[in-house]
Amino acid sequence: MGRLIGLVAALIAGFAIFYSGSVTPGPAPADAPAADFSAGRAFADVQAMGAVPHPLGSPANAKVRDILVGRMQALGLKPQIQRGPAIEANGALISGGTVENVIGVLPGRDRTAPALAIMAHHDSVSGSPGAADDTTGVASALEVVRALKTHGQPARDVMIVITDGEEVGLLGAHVFFDSPLAAHVGYVINLETRGGGGRAIMFETAAHNGGDIALYRHTAMTPESNALTVFVYQNLPNDTDFTVAKQHGKVGLNYAFIGRQFDYHSPSSTPAALDIGSLQHMGQQVLPTAVALAFGPLPGRAPDVVYGNLLFGLTAAYPPWVGWLILAGCAALIGAGVVQARKRRAFSWIDAARGAGAGLYLIATSGAAFELVRRATGAGTGPFTGYRPLLARFPVFELMMLAAALAALFAASALISRTRSRWIAALAPLVCGTAACLFGGFDGLALGFGVAGAVIGVVAFGGPASLGGAWAGLLLLFLVISAPLHALAPTAAYVIVWPLAAACIGFAASLGGADVSLRGRTIQTLVAALALAWVGYLFHSLMVGLDMAALEILPTLMAAFVLWPLLMPETPDRAPLWPAGVLLAVSLGVAAFLHLTSPWTPRHPNNAEPIFVIDPAAHQAWRTSLTPLDGWTRGLLTAEGGAIKPQRFAFSADPLDAAPAAYEPVDPPAVTAVTGPDGKVTITVTPHAGAARIIVRLRSPTGIDGISVDGAQAIEQRRGRAPKPFALGPDQWGAVLWTAPDAMTMTLHTTDAAQLEVNATEIYDRWMSAKSLPATPPKEQMWSQAGSTYVVGSPKP
Repeated sequence: MGRLIGLVAALIAGFAIFYSGSVTPGPAPADAPAADFSAGRAFADVQAMGAVPHPLGSPANAKVRDILVGRMQALGLKPQIQRGPAIEANGALISGGTVENVIGVLPGRDRTAPALAIMAHHDSVSGSPGAADDTTGVASALEVVRALKTHGQPARDVMIVITDGEEVGLLGAHVFFDSPLAAHVGYVINLETRGGGGRAIMFETAAHNGGDIALYRHTAMTPESNALTVFVYQNLPNDTDFTVAKQHGKVGLNYAFIGRQFDYHSPSSTPAALDIGSLQHMGQQVLPTAVALAFGPLPGRAPDVVYGNLLFGLTAAYPPWVGWLILAGCAALIGAGVVQARKRRAFSWIDAARGAGAGLYLIATSGAAFELVRRATGAGTGPFTGYRPLLARFPVFELMMLAAALAALFAASALISRTRSRWIAALAPLVCGTAACLFGGFDGLALGFGVAGAVIGVVAFGGPASLGGAWAGLLLLFLVISAPLHALAPTAAYVIVWPLAAACIGFAASLGGADVSLRGRTIQTLVAALALAWVGYLFHSLMVGLDMAALEILPTLMAAFVLWPLLMPETPDRAPLWPAGVLLAVSLGVAAFLHLTSPWTPRHPNNAEPIFVIDPAAHQAWRTSLTPLDGWTRGLLTAEGGAIKPQRFAFSADPLDAAPAAYEPVDPPAVTAVTGPDGKVTITVTPHAGAARIIVRLRSPTGIDGISVDGAQAIEQRRGRAPKPFALGPDQWGAVLWTAPDAMTMTLHTTDAAQLEVNATEIYDRWMSAKSLPATPPKEQMWSQAGSTYVVGSPKP
């Protein structure tokens, strides 16, 4: 098998295996066997509860609550509504409100045994129907309990806990886990979503998860999980209700799917847009595990394990110390391959040093290329605004990044094979890193990659290297790098160790790359195809999960491990550079297409967030927008004849583009502030009828501390940090977002109460101007607070 044929075959086969393992299953019909999870049955609940936005405190959310009560009654769960206030402090914001959790219990044979709790949340964000986040989780929980009942009475109680106020700040979870009911919980399964499709992933556990993973591996029908997601999520600021469960010492499993992120927290998150196969996959994973937990023993705590999906539905798991044996095996395989290559005079240590340099060069060059093409799209960052043009055409964006990765691979493998390559190698990453600064301003990361690549190119290249030596050097470099990574983060280092081990097997089996016969090329192609399928999953997961272009360096390196013998030409100095140039040109061409064409369609519309602002004290009103203006929103703002100018509002830290509008009389926010003799300030908030939320912003030149809301002290709890009382530094603005309709009393302390600044904004989920909003064009969608009215004012003393 020729080198090029093997390369093409490995790329095609690797993609085919990856794709076949990434598609969601077909939904089971509504008449599926009663013991099976049926997305057809569960989707009826999605349609009933996820048709319109239903944020905390809204009439629509009350309707969802009532639907839930009826569904639990139909399942014989004797539901109860758990109502209570809660607050969450994070950064400079305190969120709070009164939640209504819905809790049902399927009684077990032993009512004293620790219960299994299946959790999801029933509220959505403002402006989004939340058909995925988290109506899908709620519907899955109901269907799982329905199917579980067909097995008879469980050994322990099964609690279905549907929380409220998760989107505001995990409020319902705080109320539940602070209550006596939570003492009965022995294990938690939490169901979440972030997007509108994709396969469900079990992405988080509590510490000491050895028993959890053993249970999961042996019960889930189609396991989709790995230790890297657990490690990464522990180091991200993202939270779910499971975070609160862990803070209260609970253990369990956390599930979600994250595909189709354009629909995340979006008006487009409708039942019609949901991938029902994702609903099916979530249920298929959760149901057998829930049955095992309900009818058998709960898993004990055991040391964390290294685990992850292989291929074809297989999941490997082992204690961290086994990783050292794998690395030792890699070293032995490299050594065996080097011995065979030396026997055939196909190896030198100088070539190995050049191969190690090529690996470092690949890191720098791919990093510069990724930064260049990502910035060349012209799209900003962040999932809600700047990044949305790319999410609207995500497959095209992913193709662009793949072409850049292949360009870097072809460049590194060709340059190491050429005699006069030093200056070309230096120029390529430097040009990419410098060019990245032409899009959106200075990019220190891209330029750093470019300069590093230029230095490595001058040092590492300049003469042709043999395949055996270069491949061995590449593998040895990352064998050395893998050792400290495994020592520091053993449960995450497998992401390098596994593809490295696959490459080492191919290296030894093909005699250190010296076997270029049909046998040798076949081995290299098979190893590459299987490893690429696994690496493709990593590449796709990083693209979907995080908008950080440089992270794609990692799967690019993994691909280099196994593709190297198929990339390097058999004849030195004959390596063409045009494939790398063409691939980079394709990537830049796609970036130009994304930059110069509109992504918006009726399926993927632009987000518009016009609001109406009224200042009763000044008898003034404005039309403004919480998102950047486009042609339609500019016309909407100026519809009453006013010119658009930057305007400062009490609820925004930055000026907003706004145009004057006709004033509409309305009562100011009912907020009072009273200062006691000891510097204690009491702020009372009483929402008007129909109000949805109130924002109270605070600042003091000497700082603010001792903040309590309705008698509960505001405590900031961040991942990896000890809880501490919420406080604001000198001249630091903070805010309290309170969800109506209930009143709220806040107390705080400052040493200079006379200089305390307080302003309030009351938010109504309706347009209160006499001139109504125009119809939304097909390529626009009313995002989040769109169509709301903000009434600003200052508290009365």
